[in-house]
Amino acid sequence: MNRRVRVLVTLLLSAALVVGGSSAAWALWTTSAGATSSTVIGKLAASISGTDQMTVTFSDSVRSMTKPVTLTNTGNLAGTTSTSVAPQSDKPAALAGAVDVVAWPVGSTAACTDSAAVGSGSVTGTWASLPSMTSTLAAGASAVWCTRSTPQASAPASSTSNVVISLTTTWGSWRSAVVQGGFYLNTAAATTATPALTCTDHSGNYVDVRWPDSSRAADTWYAAYVRDTMVGSRAQMYSGFITLAPNDLAPVATTGTQTVVVKVLDGDGNPTSTVAGSGPVTLFTQNDGPALRCGG
Repeated sequence: MNRRVRVLVTLLLSAALVVGGSSAAWALWTTSAGATSSTVIGKLAASISGTDQMTVTFSDSVRSMTKPVTLTNTGNLAGTTSTSVAPQSDKPAALAGAVDVVAWPVGSTAACTDSAAVGSGSVTGTWASLPSMTSTLAAGASAVWCTRSTPQASAPASSTSNVVISLTTTWGSWRSAVVQGGFYLNTAAATTATPALTCTDHSGNYVDVRWPDSSRAADTWYAAYVRDTMVGSRAQMYSGFITLAPNDLAPVATTGTQTVVVKVLDGDGNPTSTVAGSGPVTLFTQNDGPALRCGG
C-alpha cells in the first residue's frame, strides 16, 4: 500500500468513528468540554472583617481583649478558609510575641464576649505565631472566630506591634488570592508602684503613718493628703512619721475608709507630684466619739 492510499484510509476511518458515535471520540470531546466549562465558571475568593475593631492598648485597667473576626468564602465554589498571622516589619514584633491568643469558632459575633468560655476547636499561640483558624465553607458562607488576647507579664511597656491576619480559600489545588486585615497592639507606659505607708494604731485615738526610707535629704518636708486636702501636720524625714487624729480628717470625711497620700513638699511648702507613700485609714465611732484606725 503506497503512502497516498494509507492517508486516504486513515481519513475514512476517522470520519467513520465520529459520524458513527464512537465512544472514544465522544469521551474525548466531552472531557475537553467539561474541563473548559469548569475553569470558566469556577471562582475562589475570600474576605475578612472585624480586624478594624481589634486595635487595643493594654494597661492596668485593660488586661485582655476579646473580639470576633469573620472569615467569608466569597467565591462560588465550596472551599476551606485558612489564616496566618505576622507582625509587620515596620513595627516592633516583640510585643506581638508577648501577647497570648486563644481563638475558637462561635455561632455569631454576638457570642464573642469578654465572659464567653473558650469553645471546642480552639487554637492557641501568640500574635507572632498562631495556628490557622480553619473552616470548611460553602460558597458565600462565613465563619466567626472569637479571639482573646492577653499580654504576658514580660510584655514590653510603651510598645506597639502592627499585626496582619492573612486569609485564603482553597479547593483542591486551586487557591484564592490572599486578603488581609490588620490591627495594632499597644501597651501603656510603665507605671511605678506607689510605696505603701506603714500605719500604727493607738486604740482608736490616733494613728501614726510612716513612709519608706529614701535617698532624699533628711530635712525634706512631707505632708499627708486626703482628696487633695492636707490633713494633720507637716513632718520632716528626721521624724519619719505623721500623726493623724479623727478631727484631722474632719474637713474631708466623718466616717468610712479614706486613702492617705504622703507627698514631698517643695521649698515653699507646696505639694509636689512625688508620692512618698499611700495607704488606707478608717474613720468610725466608738462609745466616746469619733475614732480612727489603720486599714480599710
